[in-house]
Amino acid sequence: MRRSISSAAVCALGLSLALVPPPTAVAVDASHLKSATNAYVVILHAQPLATYDGHLAEFDATAPTDGRRFRAGSPAARAYGEHLTEGQQRVLAGLGHPEVLYSYTTAVDGFAARLSPGQVKQAHSMPRILSVERSGRSHLDSVRATASLPLTAIQQRIGVDSSPPLGHGVVVGVVDTGIWPENPSFAGVPTNAEAVRRAYPGFSGRCARGERWRRGLCNAKVIAAQYFVKGFGRENVAAADFTSPRDGSGHGSHTAGSVAGNAGVDVRIDGQHFGHISGAAPGAALSIYKACWTAPEPADDGCATADLVKAIDRAVSDGVDVISFSIGGSDTATRSLELAFKSAANAGVFIAGSAGDDGPGASTVAPHGPWVTTVAATTHRPFRGDVVLGNGRKLVGSMVSDHRVGPLPLVYAGDAAANGATVHEAALCDPGALDARTVDGAIVVCERGAFARVGKSSSVEQSGGSAMVLVNAAPGGTDADVHAVPTVQVGSADGRAIRSYIRRSTRPTASLHPVASGSIGRRLVADFSSRGPERSSTGDVLKPDVAAPGVGVVSAAAPASDGGRLWDLSSGTSMAAPQVAGIAADIMTAHPGWSPAAVKSALMTTALPVDASEGPLASGAGEVSLRRALDPGLVYDAPGRGWADVASISIGDLVAEQTVTRRVTNVSEKAETYTSHVHGLPGLGVSVNPPTLSLSPGQSRTFAVTFTARRSARYQRFVSGALTWAGSLGHRVTSPLVVRPSYARAPMEVHGSVADGGLTITARAGVTGTIGTSLVGPVPGHSRPILLHSGVFAEANPRRASGAWGRAYVLPPGIAALRLGVSSADGHDVDLYVYREGVLVGSAVTTARSEQLTLAEPAAGRYHVYVNAAAGSNPAHKVPATFTSWELPQNSRSTDFSAPRRLKVTGGRRFAVEVVWSHLAAEQKWFGRLDYQHSDAGTFITVK
Repeated sequence: MRRSISSAAVCALGLSLALVPPPTAVAVDASHLKSATNAYVVILHAQPLATYDGHLAEFDATAPTDGRRFRAGSPAARAYGEHLTEGQQRVLAGLGHPEVLYSYTTAVDGFAARLSPGQVKQAHSMPRILSVERSGRSHLDSVRATASLPLTAIQQRIGVDSSPPLGHGVVVGVVDTGIWPENPSFAGVPTNAEAVRRAYPGFSGRCARGERWRRGLCNAKVIAAQYFVKGFGRENVAAADFTSPRDGSGHGSHTAGSVAGNAGVDVRIDGQHFGHISGAAPGAALSIYKACWTAPEPADDGCATADLVKAIDRAVSDGVDVISFSIGGSDTATRSLELAFKSAANAGVFIAGSAGDDGPGASTVAPHGPWVTTVAATTHRPFRGDVVLGNGRKLVGSMVSDHRVGPLPLVYAGDAAANGATVHEAALCDPGALDARTVDGAIVVCERGAFARVGKSSSVEQSGGSAMVLVNAAPGGTDADVHAVPTVQVGSADGRAIRSYIRRSTRPTASLHPVASGSIGRRLVADFSSRGPERSSTGDVLKPDVAAPGVGVVSAAAPASDGGRLWDLSSGTSMAAPQVAGIAADIMTAHPGWSPAAVKSALMTTALPVDASEGPLASGAGEVSLRRALDPGLVYDAPGRGWADVASISIGDLVAEQTVTRRVTNVSEKAETYTSHVHGLPGLGVSVNPPTLSLSPGQSRTFAVTFTARRSARYQRFVSGALTWAGSLGHRVTSPLVVRPSYARAPMEVHGSVADGGLTITARAGVTGTIGTSLVGPVPGHSRPILLHSGVFAEANPRRASGAWGRAYVLPPGIAALRLGVSSADGHDVDLYVYREGVLVGSAVTTARSEQLTLAEPAAGRYHVYVNAAAGSNPAHKVPATFTSWELPQNSRSTDFSAPRRLKVTGGRRFAVEVVWSHLAAEQKWFGRLDYQHSDAGTFITVK
């Protein structure tokens, strides 16, 4: 897939152009909800409180010094905070005093407000404003609910018997769906605000009141709890949820229990004993920030950007040490949220974020910056169940129940349809679709799909069935849910074998056997866990960073939404990220002076190997290990907030050769000599200079790693490896390496004149030998005059109105690019918007008289283009304009466009491509592209 071209790079060329990547679901259509359609997050340019360095003579610095919490109540913070608020008020006055939802001053300088389309347009042009983005919705990263590794086993590996308990003195902020405070995992002695201040100097969080929540519900474990709902809209919250910090879905309770639940809590789920569990940091305190809500329709559940930014802003203001953020996925691409995260990390807050549950496809990982430790989910599969057929064949699946069943009659649900039900409904074990006489006392074989897995076992139970075999509809992992009847879930191939046995047997029978597992199996990346490379980057930042168990994690639940259960098993990167947050808290207890970057480095360089064919793009550095991370030997810190220089090296576009520098610090108590070793990276030459490092305690050294692509390199593909510094005293400091060799690096766009008859494109070769080239197009632009009436454009609810002109496109597969442009004849400000299937995928919105936008290799589908003349002082003003479009098919060729088909090149050196044309009409504007063989580099060519 050809990489899309960033608008930032185009701006560097001085073009009024927006080049948009292939459309993805980066926006959530919530137009039918009452109050979410016109909420916007507006970020200003000023440094927020958490990072203000004192550069203004009249205000002292407010950024916390190393190892200290941010202090919102200090005189300097109050004075500078008032300065920021005054600046926001001036901007709001310039926008006509819109309704303000939140003011942000700590992690970002800005506000959330309800803006009309005209105010949005105005905000984009105001010099004090850095960004304006609509408050969309993010989802929660969980795949409910499967079983693999109870927290008790995790705690056996990291240890919970330390004194003081792990995490002692650390405050973890959990941004999620709230908490169920009565759960024993959150029990604590009663406390008050003054006692909290003494125990956690500098912490200023509070316990808010709300629905079924009183301040007395906070204690020595849950020391603060607040909620944020203005962005989501109180009127959009389901009746089953609570307008308070109380958890309405169980997700927040589960993550809070995973990160810092009390140690030694005895757990029984539906009568089955799961042992004693603990959070990863049982000695840490919890500060709850509820920013995610349940809506009447499940598809509308989620977390509004405005609320999430406020939760992060408040958490940093309160003085938390760690933030656990199990929200989002590849669609959580909001600049405001990442700016808030970056400020939080620079202020000393460690952030663990979930990688997302959109795997196993590539480039599905959440778009977190390097300041967030992004966590993938692993599985160890110790919860196993066997299906033994009457013919003796044994099939292995997943099973939570510890009850052996059978032998009993084995019935395929599709053969047991009740009167009025279809075979398909019965096969899926729809409620009421099974004939009770047929399935009574039997083991029922149900097909996966259509609705929740646990709902199928309830249907079997209601029809009199004794147990269930659940069959995957497609290849993939199996899950072991807490079911209404004993259940084994098997793969699709085993399901076919079971159905075949039933068809061929006169009296088919089976038995279910739970298999005890006393050991942890191979570490595997869960199928659902999102993979890298991160879509919006150039591939120079590795994501995910690390992995943690995320399949079948036992933790707290919310009884109101979980059938009265206090605990449950859940899976997802949502379950993995809190464990890393908790382990980070443990490290901060042991090493209170370490920065978030140092903690992240320790987690990465000591991680355990994960069995994943995708390598670091699936698992990052590997699965975290607290015991190893407490004594990493060396750490890659981030001097000067150089977050990209932490403990991994990723090069998304290696052309011939590239050198990367890193800096390490000896954090042990003894001098040690380290020797470098490089593993993996087939087809690349790698050298480390210097190859050895001798460091005294506290000493730092810089080294360089040079990567060289050889002839045998796997061009245009990521290859992985590792750099290990082996210490003379036994430390092993390992960093993942991910490199993508490229055949060529070329300019994104060049311009020529019809009269010139040609131009020269200069590129850089990544290989010695020959590079083939091919031309796509050119195609002429199709122009038409349009007449617009100036007015506002509702981006959240596009429609053809007096101020907008619209056109629909149905793009087939194989389009190299769709370019669109508009220009007003009288200098009036015009704007351009493009939607695919109702989702905004690109816009060109400035104060200029012309706009241009390009969709590189757009996905096939139905597109709508809108051209709008910005509202002026005279609403009746008619704006004459010209709209032009270029649709460039991938297979279009022209004899009027030519270039050498093959060129001899030398790796690392520049080469020139002469493109010539003839017989191009001078009155037309032409558009084409030069492709480089076997490379996803390409150069757009405009001729006019």
